[in-house]
Amino acid sequence: MSRSDENARLSRLVADLRAEIERIVRAGALAGVPREDVTNLLAEAVKLYAAYAEELEAEIPPTDATVSTTEAMVVACALLRAQQMNPFDLALWFQRTAPRAS
Repeated sequence: MSRSDENARLSRLVADLRAEIERIVRAGALAGVPREDVTNLLAEAVKLYAAYAEELEAEIPPTDATVSTTEAMVVACALLRAQQMNPFDLALWFQRTAPRAS
């Protein structure tokens, strides 16, 4: 399978998964989603984003306009707590990852 075929396959999988997640949320069917599936999905998305940002040194937005400020903060706080970090730790990392001036 060529690189472009792999990329196209990933894009199709992401689109399908995104549609399925939206359907589950809209249907109010969250109770049927295993916690480990949510954890695994977020963990792999975080790993992909971090690898992409570091390897390609790309400043890419981690979300699009469909993610609310509240949703972003819920996830940010959960990630901090999962790593046993606090706002001071975040401030240190925030400075490390700030965009460089041209």
